[in-house]
Parts: sequence; C-alpha cells; structure tokens
Amino acid sequence: GTDANENTPRDLFTMLVHGTRISFMIGLLTAVFSVFIRLAIGLISGYVRGLVDEGLMRFADFLLVLPGLPLLIVLVTVLGRSIWNIIGVLVFMGWMGFSRSVRSMVLSLRERPFVESAKAAGAGTFYVIYRHILPNVFALVYISMATSVPGAIISEASLAWLGLGDKNIPSWGMILYDFSRTQTAIVKGLGEYWFWVLPPGIAIALMAMAFILMGFSLDEILNPKLRKRR
Repeated sequence: GTDANENTPRDLFTMLVHGTRISFMIGLLTAVFSVFIRLAIGLISGYVRGLVDEGLMRFADFLLVLPGLPLLIVLVTVLGRSIWNIIGVLVFMGWMGFSRSVRSMVLSLRERPFVESAKAAGAGTFYVIYRHILPNVFALVYISMATSVPGAIISEASLAWLGLGDKNIPSWGMILYDFSRTQTAIVKGLGEYWFWVLPPGIAIALMAMAFILMGFSLDEILNPKLRKRR
C-alpha cells in the first residue's frame, strides 16, 4: 500500500525496507560510540581516582537525575533535526550507567596482585590499563553494545514519532510520524490502514528483541558463572 499523500503517494514497503537500514545504522553507531566512551570514562575514573574520578562521577550523577526524554527533545530541538545530531545526542545521554559498572570492576582489579606486580616492575598507568585491566573488563563491552542498540532504535523512533526526526530520511519512526500527522486513524480508522502502522511497529519490536536476546546469549557465553553444566 501507499501513504495518504494524494499528490505523490509513497510505497510503504519500500520505506519500510529502507528504514531498516537507517534504524540499524542509528542503533549500531550509537551503541559503538557510546560503549567506547563509557569504557574510557570507566577505566580512567576507576584507575586514576582522586579529583578526576570525583568530577566524572558527579557529572554522571547529574545526568542520571535529569529526565531522559524531555532532555533529548530539548537537545534535538536546539541542535537541529539531523540524523547525526540525533546520534550525537543519544551517545551523550547513554554513557553513565555502563561507565559506573566499569569503574566498579576497575576499583576491584587495581588491587589485584598481578596489577600490583606490574606497577612494582615499573609499568606506567597506560600500560597497566591496556595490558592488565582492559582485557578483564572487555567482555562487558560486547554485552553492553548488544543491549544498547534497541534502546537507541526506540529512542530515535520516539523522537521521530514526536516530529523531531530527520524528515528527509524515512526511518521507522518517521513512518509512524507520517501516519499520526495525517490523522488517518481518526478519519478512516486504523483497520483500513493497518499496513501503514503495524509493520514498522513490529519491525522495531523484533529488532529490539533480537539484540536483547543476543546480549543475553553473549552474557551466558562470556560469563563463566552463567554457563550451564554439560
């Protein structure tokens, strides 16, 4: 079927297929950038300690107490409705929780005997973090990356549904926005135009569920405590 644009109706299936690439790109790029920022902040904060740790964690606490969706709406409105601005805002708003988890692990690892031995042998801060601490926390990166993708996709779809998405790029959220903007559900009813609203909604739910299940599987593989006895 097509949308309700009388002059130039657009094919909804083509928009759905093209929106798959856009939504996947948004989720994957947001997850990759935010995970590496979280990892760097958690490593630096947990190992360096002192004023650096205090400043980073208090800034994280400040962002955590702010309401997420209203702040996203304000930032996207101020910066502009570009797809790259949305990715940047989602990265900025998505690093706090994981960085605190990494910091907690680093605080425990920095007191281990192998780290103390490396420091006693004259190893510098960067070498200790890169060679001894990072490999022990890197398993969390895959899990966090897999579970961050659905959150980014749903956030972008929410912003687009509210009319804050990039109108030149047909993501799944923009398809839902076009449906609500034309008030088709009120004028003609949802039953007649189900093919306009249900496919993008189901696609968002399925992709989110797929990455969440992938995160659970990676956690079971990489975490020895969760492995089933054979």
